[in-house]
Formats: sequence, C-alpha cells, structure tokens
Amino acid sequence: MVNWRERLHLSSAKDARDEILRSLPDRIDDLCPVAIVRNNISDATGRTWAQERSELVFRQEFVPALDGIDGFSHIFVLTWLEQVTDEGRALLRIHPTGDESSPEVGVFATRTAHRPNPIALSIVPVEGLSGNVLKVVGLDVVHGTAVLDVKPYVSFYDSFNAEIPAWAE
Repeated sequence: MVNWRERLHLSSAKDARDEILRSLPDRIDDLCPVAIVRNNISDATGRTWAQERSELVFRQEFVPALDGIDGFSHIFVLTWLEQVTDEGRALLRIHPTGDESSPEVGVFATRTAHRPNPIALSIVPVEGLSGNVLKVVGLDVVHGTAVLDVKPYVSFYDSFNAEIPAWAE
C-alpha cells in the first residue's frame, strides 16, 4: 500500500510540511462579505463592549441562510477589520493591551486587531432576527465593519476548560 508521503514523493514529515507551506496561496480572493455591522460606534479605543448593541445587516441573497439562527442564544461573528493599517498588519509582536509591564508576545497569542489578516472573531448573544437584520449585543467592532460569516455557538462543541498564561489573566 502506498502511503500519503510516497504519493506526494516526499521522503519525510519535514518534506511534507515544507511542501504544504509552499502550496499556500499568497492571497485568498474569493471572500464575500455577507453583512455589514450597523451601530453607533466609530472609535474602538478605550471602550467596554459588553452592553453595546449592533445590527448585522445581511445582503438580501443571504437571508435564506439565516433560517434557524435565532434559535441559538449566541453566535460566532467573523469580521474583517478594514481600518487596520498596513503598519498594524506588519506587527508581529506586541505588549498585550499596550501594557509595557506585560511580556511582549506574538500577535497570534493576543486578541489585538493588529495582525497579518485583520480578522476578528466574537461570540455574542442574539437578541433577535427581523428580515435581513440580526440583532446582537457585545460585538466589539465599529459601524460599517464587514461580516464574513456567522456560526451558531454550540456549548458542547465550543466550550472547554482552557488554560491561559498568567499575563493574560
């Protein structure tokens, strides 16, 4: 029987990993925002988000995809943070929350918007659905942010007893 490495003509696991990295596309151009965020927020700095109300206004062609979403108490919202600058996208290490007393860590170990692909992931309560408008609370993005996707939060899949480093507590 021929294994996957032989099929790819790779002699080792390292060769397989390197081949996968070489095959990554430089860009993914087939992303299509499905909705836009509507709220009264224009500046994300220094804000407590827990009580902020937002509406996700979906394109009409995606209304059938919303069927049943209002049966869930919470959803994941995946957004594109287009206001992040090229300088912000070039940051690879930061002090979390800008606190110089915190250790400098890689951006993938933080919740910062400054990252190579400024994608945000939020879990928010659903308040209701009316036509193409899904009302949520606590979404931590500004008015006009593009929504790439929403998914239901399902506790038996999505909840874990997770460990975090001391600096993140």
